[in-house]
Amino acid sequence: MNLSKGLIALLSIGIILVFAGIEPIATSEYWSLAASGVLGICLGDTLYFMALVRLGPRLTLLLGSLIPVLTGIIAVVFLGERLADVAWMGLALTIIGVTYVLWQGAGENHASHQWRRGLIFAALFIAANAGAIILSKLGVATVAALDATFIRTAWAVAGLSFWALASRNLITQLKPLQIPELLRKMLLAGFIGAFLGTWLSIVALKYTHASVAAALNSTSPLFVLPLAMVFLKQTLDVKSLTGAVIAVIGIAIYFLNV
Repeated sequence: MNLSKGLIALLSIGIILVFAGIEPIATSEYWSLAASGVLGICLGDTLYFMALVRLGPRLTLLLGSLIPVLTGIIAVVFLGERLADVAWMGLALTIIGVTYVLWQGAGENHASHQWRRGLIFAALFIAANAGAIILSKLGVATVAALDATFIRTAWAVAGLSFWALASRNLITQLKPLQIPELLRKMLLAGFIGAFLGTWLSIVALKYTHASVAAALNSTSPLFVLPLAMVFLKQTLDVKSLTGAVIAVIGIAIYFLNV
């Protein structure tokens, strides 16, 4: 799925850049964006899918709200960004909300090997994305957002293709593009998520603090919870909703005070 959506996104961006053109990019910024693509899209998104199939969309996206917590800490240390005391309180509230949901899930899934593995993949996904956000912030400083998105996506696709060739299952990894029903879904997911979503997140990074952009991206649970109920027919219990609301309130406090 990751390779398929990456190819669709790369094709979409490439078509636009044929007409818009691409500007010269400094070597240091180029390699920051390249590393960001490999870390965030190639590795991070793959780990996200691995967590998604084991934990489901609600919990996976809720765990993703921890990304700005780690991003904020890294930004303070390496980018010199400063956070107000209230912003730190918002991050703490986010951790409390996510921990509450995990605590409830642990009681129901403590014996599930898949659930425990899903949490490990989610933790690695959080770390990879936080690192990729910092690298993207460094790389997009003087680079057009669309150009930066193209570089990140190209290197991510290159990394995924190399892995597929090394493991000798390139044809298998392109299966979503070979089945008509899956292809239609992948075209939509690739264009909306891998292209538009990634591009707009880079635009946000270019014009605001890395920690703020990460915080805004982490409001996804607000949208995923009702969508999961409508399209996936998943029930929403009060405890999960409470934890999600606490986490998002923490993100809001953090966002308003950085």
